Amino acid sequence: MLPAIEKRRAYRALDTRPIEPEVLLGLIEAAATAPSAMNNQPWRFITVTESERLNALKETLSRGNYWAKRAPAIIAVVTNNRWSMQLGERSYAPFEVGMATMALQIQAVSEGLSIHPIAGFNADEAKAVLKIEEDDSLLVLLVLGYPGSEEGLSDAHRESEHSERTRLPLDRIHAFDGWNQGMKREGSA
Repeated sequence: MLPAIEKRRAYRALDTRPIEPEVLLGLIEAAATAPSAMNNQPWRFITVTESERLNALKETLSRGNYWAKRAPAIIAVVTNNRWSMQLGERSYAPFEVGMATMALQIQAVSEGLSIHPIAGFNADEAKAVLKIEEDDSLLVLLVLGYPGSEEGLSDAHRESEHSERTRLPLDRIHAFDGWNQGMKREGSA
């Protein structure tokens, strides 16, 4: 399983050809298998492929996400803390949605798709385009497409398509049996 997970990267070079509806539905089926506290399933996904709505959604993207305008599909990930278990001030909705979204991404990679989660969009405008209620959270947009040409990407983005994947060493993110000061985030007190 680890090789499949490691294969997932946030590529930007996308083909404009449509993604088959059954493939898109399979991504949601994968997300629906994620664990959920008390089986609340606090995730909602809106798959946007219809050209008018997709173009309106793309107009909400930040300038740095110019490359996403080639995407034939974008999935909006929506939640609300009220939809999930709460223990004191801890809401489990973001954690559960993260698990579901990762399952969706792994399925996308297994289908030969590139999938790139983005936060660079005007959330209020995107919620209006998608008719998402005001008190619900549009956490992220998942930009989808088959791998495509790097033509049109900025030099920096073209370079990132081929860059080595870097991650923190395991001893910076993990310890057995208690906190390790080496895990403290650089720059934090």
